[in-house]
Amino acid sequence: MNLDALAAGVELDVSPLERIAHARDLWPKSTLALVGGELPPTPRAVAFPRHENELRFVLDWAVAHRVSVVPWGAGSGVCGAAAGREGSVAVDLKRMDRVGRVDEATATVRVGPGVLGQHFEDELGRQGWATRHSPSSIWCSTVGGWAASRSAGQFSSRYGKFEDMVAAMRVVAPARSFRTGQWAEGEDLGPWVMGSEGSLGVISELLVRVVRVPEARWLRGYRYPSVAAAWEAMRRVMQAELHPCALRLYDAVDTRIGGRGKGVRARGGGLLSSLLKSFDGTGSWGLSLPLSMPGVLNSLARWGGGECVLIAGWEGRADVTHVLCRHGHRLLRADGEDLGAEPGEHWYRHRHGVSYKLAPLFTKGAFADTMEVACTWARLPALDAAVRAALTPDCFVMAHYSHAYREGCSIYFTFVGKGEMDRYDRVWARALAAASAAGGTVAHHHGVGPHKMHAAARELAGAAPMFEALRRELDPVGILNPGRIFPPVEVDEPDAPPIGVDRVSMVATLSAQETAFERDSWLAAQGVCLRFPTSGPLARALAVPHSPWETPILGASALVGGKRVVFIDTPRSAAGPDPRAVLGADQYERVTVPVVDAAEPALVVRQLAADVRAARLLEEGWELRGPAAAELAQLCLAESGEAGG
Repeated sequence: MNLDALAAGVELDVSPLERIAHARDLWPKSTLALVGGELPPTPRAVAFPRHENELRFVLDWAVAHRVSVVPWGAGSGVCGAAAGREGSVAVDLKRMDRVGRVDEATATVRVGPGVLGQHFEDELGRQGWATRHSPSSIWCSTVGGWAASRSAGQFSSRYGKFEDMVAAMRVVAPARSFRTGQWAEGEDLGPWVMGSEGSLGVISELLVRVVRVPEARWLRGYRYPSVAAAWEAMRRVMQAELHPCALRLYDAVDTRIGGRGKGVRARGGGLLSSLLKSFDGTGSWGLSLPLSMPGVLNSLARWGGGECVLIAGWEGRADVTHVLCRHGHRLLRADGEDLGAEPGEHWYRHRHGVSYKLAPLFTKGAFADTMEVACTWARLPALDAAVRAALTPDCFVMAHYSHAYREGCSIYFTFVGKGEMDRYDRVWARALAAASAAGGTVAHHHGVGPHKMHAAARELAGAAPMFEALRRELDPVGILNPGRIFPPVEVDEPDAPPIGVDRVSMVATLSAQETAFERDSWLAAQGVCLRFPTSGPLARALAVPHSPWETPILGASALVGGKRVVFIDTPRSAAGPDPRAVLGADQYERVTVPVVDAAEPALVVRQLAADVRAARLLEEGWELRGPAAAELAQLCLAESGEAGG
């Protein structure tokens, strides 16, 4: 390995400090191994390219010398995607940190992949703009990393996941460089690159959609007697076209431990918190003794009732926010107790408070980890129960429910167990299998890595051959993050999903090739109609105009290489790339798409006011639905000069 030749074209560091720092990310399994004395594989060197030409130089050198390359953002991933390889070169992208001026005409900005999230938001804020992509890791994650892992921020209910914010990318692969999205020339490989975790190419620049810094923000807390009651409130709000920026529900355990809001603190049971504090690691047993009895801990956690707290928030243009939050507040307090503004404002102030207390848990004989799954509203209770049942025999478990969408929601489990590697592996194997069996995606926003790659490969069975063919084209020598993200797995050919309407999640599974007349007639008989109307077969629905924060197809069955593959219907996922966006129209058999109630009153306006979001785009204009439709229509008419006309 001729490192002198590499150092001639790019800044290179071979010091033990940099090599060790780039040997792993924050995957808890690697932390557990490190505490046990097992050192991770260490790269031979760390390269710091400053621009695309230097990145190209690194990849050309790596191809010539057959050296593996691991793209590295900030190392905050929790699935091992940026874990080092023995003898590899880690490519740290943080020198590629340019943030351009916002193009106000298109509301986009060019940004380098190595910009830290908070630095990006700070610079945009100085220009009066924002992404509102707000992951809890914003202080220690990069813009390129967000795209590579299909990240979701805490305001995804209103703004979507990060893939919805990316308008274009420049990508450097070993065989060639290419552009995606609005910059694409020919085939758009963006859906493959997004979520590929550096295994197809290295992102060298992004064009990101931005929004004006919100004029107003409204936050509140609500108490519900049970998680199920709060789920229903969340679903009603999301399907009422009220577009909150946040709906964040804490289960009973998380509510009591977190002490969320003054009303909760006054009534919350502190037994569990006191119990855990008593095992703070100062004694000879540390946490090993209580975590050897997870069943007891979980039983104690459930003692004291099922009351839970929901945080809700709206933001944006002041008059629009005022209308939306007033109607949202009415829906949320119908079955919930209003706790006032303090719980919501407290959450907002501390929403990026990444916990730096996990490392001591490992040194005290425990492990701590999180798991984010997602599914449609109808499947949410079963998914929650299945994953809890898989975790509780070995771990103390709590959860919160966030990233709510019109069709479904994500569940974010936090669990602590005794720090044994076989226990850790056993817990995760059960939990991933349970999530899949319950119809949930195995990753909503943390990505895949070696941690979840077998589960992701099973979830996206059929996509792996297409992915590998593209990978061989772009990286014929196989130097980029080799061995990830789709290992070969064997799965039985599934049945096509049944045709039908899910009125809870407001989705319908339909024939992809049926004529519009037959399809729409059948839907009318069910009392619903398409959210994204199209005059042709649904196989071509990906071309239907839609807002970037929404998706016109939630799930599909298709023929790939003569075999049927089924992509589960889920509101959003981060289990690798999104093959639904790259299949040919003739490959689709059935698709699951959003629908709306045909009998629900609706208003049509010819022009949308700024920050007003429509339920549907029709030939005659924008359709507004839900309890706020009349007031939003008046704002639209006033802005267009048609009010009173």
